[in-house]
Amino acid sequence: MFDATEDNFQILSNGVTMEVQRLNLPDYVAFKVIFSSKRNPIIVVRTENYIRKFWTSMPEGRQKEAEGVGALIEDYFKNKK
Repeated sequence: MFDATEDNFQILSNGVTMEVQRLNLPDYVAFKVIFSSKRNPIIVVRTENYIRKFWTSMPEGRQKEAEGVGALIEDYFKNKK
């Protein structure tokens, strides 16, 4: 689903530009996201447990935000096809 050739891109959502950079982490799909607003940058990681795949933040603690940003990243790649 994620284009391995695209390491940097931008997403615009609700008037906020997000600079997205793919991170080279073994065994994970991960992105660092820097916001044009005053929100702190976040690292989101696509992972899975025994039930489902999901997005989480590294370090943990910004789960809801990670799920929202992860969904925007997924939409970005889906719309590129």
